Amino acid sequence: MNPIKGSILVRVDLAQKQQAKMGDALLKTGKNYNDNFRERNPVVAYVEQGCKEIPTGCHIVCNYSHFDLESPLQLTDELYAIPIDSEIYAIVNSDGSLTPIMGNVLVKRITIETKIELPEELKKPYTNRGILLTDTETIPKGKFIYWLKYSDYEICYTWEGQERRALKIHQSEITGYLK
Repeated sequence: MNPIKGSILVRVDLAQKQQAKMGDALLKTGKNYNDNFRERNPVVAYVEQGCKEIPTGCHIVCNYSHFDLESPLQLTDELYAIPIDSEIYAIVNSDGSLTPIMGNVLVKRITIETKIELPEELKKPYTNRGILLTDTETIPKGKFIYWLKYSDYEICYTWEGQERRALKIHQSEITGYLK
């Protein structure tokens, strides 16, 4: 099967978030009952037929809406033709870490400083600033950056049975940085 121009073919394990590994034990997660689709739906896909930016044979992390139950992108039970755009967030490396693609970058939130010491659960992060964890064409990683308020997105993905999270923004949402 060949994808149409501007799409890639991916294979998705639709049950990838239904089990989690804790130590040596494999547990059922009950994710099907979660109202948060970002945490419930699968997001990791194997690239069956890629393109220049996304090589065939790699694993990618995409937006959860690509693999929703009634997705128009679904071709067969586990095969999807997804558009090549910024909703493909990253390539998954063999160790489970992410390499962002399609203009996406990884960031780390900064906690708002307070005059008194607070317990961890009461500390709040800024909604528009943090540390850049991956290089862009003009800003090196490690720089303190500003982005559009609330434009950061937490990716929830499962790799080898372990739930992982990463915070991403699109390069176009960066509004400035400190030199």
